[in-house]
Order: sequence, then structure tokens, then C-alpha cells
Amino acid sequence: MRPLLTRVRSTLVAVIGIVAVSLVCYYLIHVNATIAATVLLLCALVSGVYQKLTEAVIASITATLCLDYFFVPPIGSISIGDPQGWILLVVFLAVSLIVTHLSRSLRKQRDELILRQTEAEKLYALSRSMLLSDGEDVRRLIVNKCMELFGFTEMVLFEKATGQFYRSQTETSIPGEKLQRAALYAEADRNASGHVIVPITLGNKTLGSFGFRGVSLSEGTLQGIGNTVAVGLAQAQAQEAGSRAEAVRKSEELKSVMIDALAHDLKTPLTAIEAAADMLLPPADVAAEQRDDLLHVIQEESRGLRRMMDEAIHLARIDAKKLRLEYHWVSVRDLISAALQLVGDRALSHEIEVDIPDNLPPVLADSELLVQALKQLLDNALKYSPSRSVITISAAEAQGVISISVHDEGQGLTELEQGRVFDKFYRGRYDRSAVQGTGMGLAIAREIVEAHGGHIGVESQIGQGSRFTIGLSSAPKAEEMEPQEA
Repeated sequence: MRPLLTRVRSTLVAVIGIVAVSLVCYYLIHVNATIAATVLLLCALVSGVYQKLTEAVIASITATLCLDYFFVPPIGSISIGDPQGWILLVVFLAVSLIVTHLSRSLRKQRDELILRQTEAEKLYALSRSMLLSDGEDVRRLIVNKCMELFGFTEMVLFEKATGQFYRSQTETSIPGEKLQRAALYAEADRNASGHVIVPITLGNKTLGSFGFRGVSLSEGTLQGIGNTVAVGLAQAQAQEAGSRAEAVRKSEELKSVMIDALAHDLKTPLTAIEAAADMLLPPADVAAEQRDDLLHVIQEESRGLRRMMDEAIHLARIDAKKLRLEYHWVSVRDLISAALQLVGDRALSHEIEVDIPDNLPPVLADSELLVQALKQLLDNALKYSPSRSVITISAAEAQGVISISVHDEGQGLTELEQGRVFDKFYRGRYDRSAVQGTGMGLAIAREIVEAHGGHIGVESQIGQGSRFTIGLSSAPKAEEMEPQEA
């Protein structure tokens, strides 16, 4: 209703304007018919530029009638006494209509060019946002960006490869089965109820479909949106396929590295055990003291093998996402004591200092796993610091976070090593020949700590040792909580 009223109003304005111009030319300026025809033709031209064709034709006829009434004899009547007057009016009306039509066509072309430019800018903005998505979900980005750029009231994107729907809102009136059908048969669907569904194709492959409500778009724009979305989806799928392939490749690489590391580090203890066993077998003549030493070697190397196997099993459980935490309230002092017990006699080669405040609150943790994490830090400090040097274990609480640190007096780490020291199988520049190990310990510690919602880090300087710190959320005070299991 409102567009009709607007058109009627604009038509009245044009008619009244032409009549007013005619009155001015006749009563005030007293122009002749030629000048009046030129002025009225200009008025009809202006009307044709700014109005639709019907209104412009009415304006042209009004200008012809005004020219006849005011300037073609007999003046003051809609009649023509002179044949030249007929020629003048017919020519004027024809020229007026032709000019009106041409101006209307030019205006239509201009509007189409503006519309195409606007749509091209929107498509460019859509493609640019997908290109710069920076890890954001491309499907959700497509829906949100289309809603923003094209003014849809609702939109649904269907991806054929995954069978997933991505909706602009929780409930939409666009039927999912029609989206699936459009993706299956690559057919568009314009429904009388107002929704439009368009297939998303790239070459001869259909990637999905999208549907929307709220605006009317040209076929070219719909095709442009479909092509742009198709490129974005294809790129996202290619990246995800590449990531999966890379994950598989890395998994195979990790397996290979792990096998190589275990094979290398198993050789030394196995060689020692084999040599000791050969010396103990009869008819070898071994003194009692030497026999005890050989048995001690077998025992220590066997324990080392068990530690390596335990580390490999822990790492396999972590990689397989089979890590299950059983939470208990536990004191930090008990955790550190248990870790020192696991280290055993190996700690006798160093001076161990423990600094734990008496009022330190407990933590909610899987005590067995967290003890393993602390043991890995202690093992690391024992292996990479000189014999008889001091290893300090400290704990503190600040702003609801309990920090447990292990500080050694070893060679220290470079900045590059600090960034990689928690990676699986990584070993520093002093590790590969001087120190036995698989490079799994710190990776296990990190995974265990992060599974608790905590964090682990390292501070180090070359020649001044390293400090490894675990940060965990502190528990309420002992009198405010009861022991429980999560």
C-alpha cells in the first residue's frame, strides 16, 4: 500500500510542478511556444529520470496539454486551430516520450550497475572473511557473514560431506529435507512461502546447499553467493583433510621415534644385564662380593627397564585419551614425599632440600598421577645436574594457586630448548650422548598437569640451572572441607 501512495504522491508533484512552470512561463515571463516547449520538455526529462515509466508518461502528457493550453492557438483551450500546432504537439509528445524512455533506460542501467557493484563488494567481503578466518569455524562464519551482508532474516547451510546443518538461529522455518534434496539433485527451490534454497556446487561436484528468507536476490547474486561459499567450503575441507593427513603422518613419525628411542635406550641396560648374567652362570668362579655387585647391577638395570616401560605405557594412555583422573584431597608434602620414595636410591647422589610451608592448603588431584609428574621432574633434575649438587623442592600458595617447583644446578637451557623441552621425545643438546633417556618424562608430566587443569613451565639460564614449576588450584582450608572423591 505504501509504495502505491508514494507513486501517486510523486505523480501529483510532477503534474503540479509542470503546471506551475507553465503558469510562470505564460503569466510572468511571457515566453513564446518554442521556448515553452523547450522548458516543458526539460521538465518531462527530469520526471523521466526520477520516476518510473508510468509516472513519466503521465508527466509527458501533462506537459503536452499545458503546451497546447497556454502556448498553441487558440490560447486557453485544449484545441488546435492551426495544422502547425498539431505538428508541434505531436513532435513534442513524441520527443518527450522518447527522451523519457531513454532517461528511464539509462537510470535503470545505472541502478543495475550500482546493484552489481554493491553485490560484488558484498561477495568480496564474504570471500575475504573466509580467507582470513584464522581458525574460526568457516561454516558458522559463512552463515553469520551472509546474515550481516545480505540482510537475511534467517539462513541455513547444509554440508553434504558431513550431513551437518548450520543455522542462523536455533529454530528456522526452512525445511532440512529440502536442503538435502537441493544438495542431492543440485536443484534450486523458490518456495511460495518465501524461502529460497540454492545448491552449492564447485565444478561438477555438489558440496551442499543453503537456504534463506527475508530478501529477494537476483539469479546472478545467488550464483555468486553459491560459488563463493563453495570455494570456502572446499578450502575448509581441504585444510581439514590436510590436518588429518598431517596428524596421521605425525602419529606414524612419533611411533617411529618412540621405537628408535626405546631400542637405543634398551641396549645399554640389556647389555649390562646380559654381561652380569653370563658372569654368574657356572662354571664361572665369582667371589661373593663380586656376585652381590653383579646382582645389584641386574636389579638396578631391571628397574631402569621397568621405568622406561612405565613411561611408554603412560604416554600411550595419554595419546589414546585414556587418562582417567580419580580426585582426592591430598597435601603437597605427601605428594613430594611419595615422589622422593619412587626416585629411591638415585636421590642419594645429590643433596635434596625441601621447603614447604606448614600452612599450605591441600590440592584436589589424582595423587598417583600427580606423584608421577613430580617424579618426572625429580628424575630430570637428577639426570641433568652434577653429582652432589643441590636440588631444591619448594612449594608456595598465591592468589588461589599452589606452585610446586624443582630447582637444579645443571647446565641450564637455551631459549629454544625451553620452548621445546616438554615436547615428546625431545632431548637437549647435552642429552643425547651424556644422559640416558627417551625424552618422554617431561611430556608425561605436562599432560598429567594439564589434565588437572593446571600448568607447567620452566625458567632457566645457561650455567645457572633450571626451575620447573607446576601450578595447581588450591583447595579450601582443611577445616572448611571434607575429604571426597570425584
